[in-house]
Amino acid sequence: MKSCESYIRDLVAHPKVAETRHLMHHNVSKQEHLLRSARISYRLAPVFGADRGICARAALLHDIDSRLGTWSNHGHIAARVAAQMGEPEPVCRAIVPHMFPVGPAPTSREGWVLVIADKLASLFDVTNFMVGLITGRSQRLRRKLAQSDPFYSARRWRRWT
Repeated sequence: MKSCESYIRDLVAHPKVAETRHLMHHNVSKQEHLLRSARISYRLAPVFGADRGICARAALLHDIDSRLGTWSNHGHIAARVAAQMGEPEPVCRAIVPHMFPVGPAPTSREGWVLVIADKLASLFDVTNFMVGLITGRSQRLRRKLAQSDPFYSARRWRRWT
């Protein structure tokens, strides 16, 4: 059986995915969130009778360029980017509805897996952040990501420190 990493190795090296290590998402690096989502999707896929490779690849790309859209439509943006990266239609189709119930309902088993995996990964991200508030790790990480993430200006960041 192939590992999750074997399904996504080529994508992790792609510049569009690599840049996510410098971006903030749910108070962690976006790359952490994407990798966590991919691993959860990989594990959930057999439970739903879904394809592990499609699930892992869709999960790794589901929030690419998410800032260019809204909660309800950024799945369409990420799916378009995935298609431009050469991903097949089943991967792109799974990405579009990952924000359900805010956006459209999934039309594939892989889409349902990604909906659940994204919610579980986000819950872990937020929980990890809350625990990190006690140790100070969360503030250090936010400061570091705010410096490397072009979305956050110094003025905007000062409100959070």
